[in-house]
Formats: sequence, structure tokens, C-alpha cells
Amino acid sequence: MERTGAASKPRILLANEPRSYRQAMAHVLRTLRPCVEVQETEQAALDRELRRGTPQLVICSRATPAVQGTAPAWIELYTNDGPLSSVAVGKERSTVPEIELSDILLIVDRAVSG
Repeated sequence: MERTGAASKPRILLANEPRSYRQAMAHVLRTLRPCVEVQETEQAALDRELRRGTPQLVICSRATPAVQGTAPAWIELYTNDGPLSSVAVGKERSTVPEIELSDILLIVDRAVSG
């Protein structure tokens, strides 16, 4: 689904757990990056939300095959490997130990500028 007009801001979809962390991150992103549209969903509803329209960035607890195959950029926070987060922007994949807000903001900027 393409977005047009005033609602055509780059979109970020948050599906990380716990919910309180997701809500806090959404608030920070809306405050520090007002040029993006931030949406929240439960991890269990992530694939369904992707079918409604592809965001420029997905931040989630588990990057599903749909996320990995569809989203131009994604962050999987704190994988099973403990404090490591997986990051993909375009074809570039990496891991970030103990990801911080500043790292997330840099990834947001990269994802929405491309």
C-alpha cells in the first residue's frame, strides 16, 4: 500500500518487546525524529502489519523471514545471543553489541534517507 500526500513520511514499525520498552522507544523517536511516522504493533502481529505496507525500518524482537525478505532495513533487538542486536540496512548486515539509543538513531537516519 503506497502512502500519498501529507501521510507520506517515512514509516518505522516497532514490534519489540516488552511493550513498555516499545512505547518508550516510540515516544523518543516521535520526539527526536518528527519527520518519520512511527507505528507500534505486537511481535505476533508483525507479519500481518508488513502485508499492509512496507515500512522503511522495522525494529523488532525477532526478525521473521517476512521482515528479512521485505523490509529495506531492520533491527532485531537483543537476539538469542544475549546483548547482541542484528542490523540490516539494504544488503549490509551486522551485529551491534549492547545497542544504544544513539546507534538506533543513526540506523533510523540511514534507513529513511535512502
